[in-house]
Amino acid sequence: MIIGSKYYQLTEVDSTNEYIKQMLEASPEGTVVLADVQTAGRGRMGRNWYSPEGGLWMSVLLDHCDNCLMPIAAGVAICEAFRTYDIRLNIKWPNDILLNRKKVAGILIEIVNGRAILGMGINLNVTHFPDELKERASSIFMETKKHLNTQTLYEHLRLATDKYYSLLKEDKIDDLLVKWREHTIMLGQDVRIELPERVIVGKVLDIDRQGALIVMRADYSVEHIIAGDCRLLN
Repeated sequence: MIIGSKYYQLTEVDSTNEYIKQMLEASPEGTVVLADVQTAGRGRMGRNWYSPEGGLWMSVLLDHCDNCLMPIAAGVAICEAFRTYDIRLNIKWPNDILLNRKKVAGILIEIVNGRAILGMGINLNVTHFPDELKERASSIFMETKKHLNTQTLYEHLRLATDKYYSLLKEDKIDDLLVKWREHTIMLGQDVRIELPERVIVGKVLDIDRQGALIVMRADYSVEHIIAGDCRLLN
């Protein structure tokens, strides 16, 4: 068991990712930082992540640095952890987890000094969101009326993350992608993906072994997109 080899439980922190960076050299692989509240949580592209009491805010220190496949392993792990509660979540590429098409969790990967920090934020028992987030964000409690114990969920998530991270380390990519396809909402969806230099609109065909989304455009040309800001059009 790698995940949870060392464990820190904090009442409040600016960011679990930032906290773990401060002890990067002295910490073993699998070190976990879990916080009740983040005052400066972050998502992709430097966006703020609303992290009040009631969520599960967690970072894990890892040695395998695959910046594109690690969000896939983490997304599958989150979905599998919630299956224990008979709650079916959906993965939205590249790093969002949806319930009833609203974002209930997100994943952030940072590579620092050759090591990876996996951040996972889950809106577990959160009951309120700022007005600017209400249209697209929700929580497990708000969508299901189930109030889940954070510590119990952490144990399920720790086991699931260990399982799918191990597949990644063992290069069992095809096994991992089978599980991703089982949980994703992306297949067959029309999408708009914003890249730094252009915008791609098309239909999602699949994902490849590098973690790139395979999209067919209106002219039937096919693109493999490794990263971008993706919006579902269906």
